[in-house]
Amino acid sequence: MEYKTILVIIGAIIIALLLKSCVSKNNNKNENRTSIKDLPKEKVENDKVVLIENVNLGEVKKAIEQFCNNYNQEDYRALPLLTIVSENKFVVTFPYDIDFVTYCFFVNYMYYPNDISYKPTIKAWATTKSTDLWIKGDIANKKVMLYIPADDKDFDNVYLTTSNNIGYKMGFAMGEESQRLDAPKQKYSEQVNFDNSKTTATIQFK
Repeated sequence: MEYKTILVIIGAIIIALLLKSCVSKNNNKNENRTSIKDLPKEKVENDKVVLIENVNLGEVKKAIEQFCNNYNQEDYRALPLLTIVSENKFVVTFPYDIDFVTYCFFVNYMYYPNDISYKPTIKAWATTKSTDLWIKGDIANKKVMLYIPADDKDFDNVYLTTSNNIGYKMGFAMGEESQRLDAPKQKYSEQVNFDNSKTTATIQFK
């Protein structure tokens, strides 16, 4: 009887591992994606910028591809443009814009991608709108910096600091979207500026 029980347990573990493997592989596949005819035709002016450092091109490309495969299933929620500044320094912009919540998800995913082991340095900037989800009155219509602090242990959030150094934790769980902090985890720093003429290449993802 005990032998049969052990076999059942082993079988259950094998099935669980196979299912996990399938999910992990699907994160990297371009399945059930929207048709190219649904791509937006007009660019939308915005100031969202993500600076990613201490990674290589292969790692950042894989992370962005995974994000797009996950979030662009039914429509194009994110169309990141990757600018290669140097061997381990990259800037991501969004020529067609991106809603604020998906932007938070993007910053988080670049820091915590699936099946990629790296330690990136990431800062992102945007100007919030009062109509953005998760945005409260004291951080509406302000320049903000988004980031993941080095001591983060929750994994499903980003931190926000306004240009006048109001700090928030933007949690992804229901009811934890906008938590004001006594002090910001990081002081606000000005948005990165880079010289387009010195970049080596750009890659448009979809």
